[in-house]
Amino acid sequence: MGSARTCGRATAAGIALAAMLGWRNARAADDAPVPLIHYSNDALTVRLSGVQNSDILAELARQSGAEIRGQVREPREVTADFESVPLPEALARLLGEQNFALVYGKGGRLKAVRLLGGDQAGAPASPTTTVPPAVPGAPFPGSLPELIDRHPPVPVTGQLADALGAQSATLRQLLDFSLHHGDPAVRAEAVRTGLATVEAEPELRSAVIGELNNADNAFLGTLLRASASAQAEDVAMQVLRDSRAAEIRVKALSVLQRLRAGG
Repeated sequence: MGSARTCGRATAAGIALAAMLGWRNARAADDAPVPLIHYSNDALTVRLSGVQNSDILAELARQSGAEIRGQVREPREVTADFESVPLPEALARLLGEQNFALVYGKGGRLKAVRLLGGDQAGAPASPTTTVPPAVPGAPFPGSLPELIDRHPPVPVTGQLADALGAQSATLRQLLDFSLHHGDPAVRAEAVRTGLATVEAEPELRSAVIGELNNADNAFLGTLLRASASAQAEDVAMQVLRDSRAAEIRVKALSVLQRLRAGG
């Protein structure tokens, strides 16, 4: 195909050809976007017009080696164009209102995408034990990421719902938006919603406080800086402002002071 020649490299050409999966019924208009699906560093780049959402997931599975568990609730054609969007946000855009959970293996490798709310006949009868990545995604060590991944989606509204393109979000989606979203208002709302969920549930609240107490301020500051980059201080400040738990506020203040000192 002519589009493959513009990529300049055999690997890029292979990606473009693989992204043609299910393309037989797509329109061949001259001004249609060059079809592209590319997964790298837990982020997704797509340039699509009229592609079935199930085909997008199949190509993600092929490139990442991850398993797709469950079924697409509402099969539909997707038109989208974005580059290097973190996978939780990218799938929220592509799947619409269907909830999902990402399961990671050792070393932060994507192991499975669990589609929630649809026909689960193809899903395993019991959950798979996983070790989620430390960075990016969850800046905390220990068992907390596993609790985050097991938690059911929570309702969201306003600008956060608009950014997600859905009325609910997983805790990992909230964490990802808290750390990475470009709009400060959306980041702030993701922090508030996540904190409210954590502090309303004793088991989750205890796990968060336990992990924070087990990690020193330098370690947390380094991980938060690595995860949130330029937004690290804003995230720490938002947690300090919004948390009702004294233990969380004290730790947030200590980490914020260390970040401001260049630690």
